Amino acid sequence: MMQSADLTIQRLIWRGRGLARMDSGQVVLVEPGVFPGERVRVHITRAKSDYLQARWTDVLQPHPRRRPHPCSLAGTCGGCRFGWLAHSAQLELKAEVVKNELHRALPAEQRADLPQIKAVAGPKQWRYRWRGQMHVSKGQPCMMPLQGHDPVPCPDCLLLAGPFSRQVPELCADAEDGRIALAASPATHQAARVGEPGVLHLPLPDFDLDLLVPPDVFFQANWAGNQLLVREVCSWIDPGWRVADLYAGAGNFALPLGKKGCPVLALDSAARAVDAGKKNARRLGLDHVRFGRRNLARESVRRRLSKENVQAAVVDPPRTGAGKKLAQTLDVPSLQRMVWVSCDVVNACRDLAPFLVRGWKVRDIKVFDLFPQTWHVETVFVLDRG
Repeated sequence: MMQSADLTIQRLIWRGRGLARMDSGQVVLVEPGVFPGERVRVHITRAKSDYLQARWTDVLQPHPRRRPHPCSLAGTCGGCRFGWLAHSAQLELKAEVVKNELHRALPAEQRADLPQIKAVAGPKQWRYRWRGQMHVSKGQPCMMPLQGHDPVPCPDCLLLAGPFSRQVPELCADAEDGRIALAASPATHQAARVGEPGVLHLPLPDFDLDLLVPPDVFFQANWAGNQLLVREVCSWIDPGWRVADLYAGAGNFALPLGKKGCPVLALDSAARAVDAGKKNARRLGLDHVRFGRRNLARESVRRRLSKENVQAAVVDPPRTGAGKKLAQTLDVPSLQRMVWVSCDVVNACRDLAPFLVRGWKVRDIKVFDLFPQTWHVETVFVLDRG
């Protein structure tokens, strides 16, 4: 098997990998950090039954908008491999990748009805994360390299918000070797290791709300970008509609919808998140926002949603997707609109397919760049009953 080759990147696929072909036509998937049209030298790392895997070693003909990467660790760390590309070009590529995945996954009759995808840039390109993971080695914050197993010292990650990043060395100093999760408040800048006691303040100024969550409860790492996401989701729900917020977490969408006057049933499997949501609803006087614990991947709540005559559902599942059970849960006659938030468009296509078969129509698709400099995106699908 040839160990190296010079190839042209044809397009990007999900997870930011470049797709190229050998002269024989065999597909080669190249690790992130290369872009369409580039001529690159690659090293073949693995042969699969129908494709090869490779890492790139040199860019022979760069993308016209390739730029120097501002991080000295970019060549080894896998965290922000889109950082070599101008941000506006990143956004165009991400929207194109989502479009290609939708067209690859859906049959022709469903693709024909898809609206044009709109891309929304986040307010910050660097220094936007208020949550993150570090690898601790001998008391130092490190990153694991994309290739290899030896931790690389990283005293200041450019994706972390400045006030947060400055506290990372102290948070890592007395931690055991291994991976740790960290979080900080965008309002007070208080930082903590996930699992420590306390609460973090998370303001939602558009709705005049201030959420309080423990450090171990999930919240969107790009909190400034999250404001745009919450505003978008809530804009599709009319005041007074009865709403089910599924995979609700601590109430990122449920509480703002409650502030709009919507009765909300917010369900999630994480006990700590549900408890935080209940406390926030009580503290904010939002008695019409009710939180409950349900494993939505395994338990159907169709009867309850039917009894409550929910008119709209907000669905924000984990990266693994919602699963088959939720399609049965949402087979509710009163339900007229779904706002589906996904951080993995491949799993979203799988989850949305049963609804499209039953006549639901995709009314709007927006790609939110909540993770600049990386291949990740957040996609919002709005579906109406046909």
